[in-house]
Amino acid sequence: MFHKIPDGHESHLPLDALERARDDSAQLCSLDEPMSDAQLQLRAELVAKIIETRTKLRMIRDKAEELQLALERFVATRGTRRA
Repeated sequence: MFHKIPDGHESHLPLDALERARDDSAQLCSLDEPMSDAQLQLRAELVAKIIETRTKLRMIRDKAEELQLALERFVATRGTRRA
């Protein structure tokens, strides 16, 4: 029913993971419908995966910003050394 990532494979494409989660969530029952324990478990796992993926995306974005700032400092320092 839901997309599975192979064991031992850490998804390095969080955007793809979010897209898969969107597709998977479309298959879930509406919150106002009664659900079995298995359906509730699947929903909880999907929510946990989405939160984890969003956290990874934020970490990637923060790291990209840090690297951009470091590059700008490097370029600025390199320019002053040549002068």
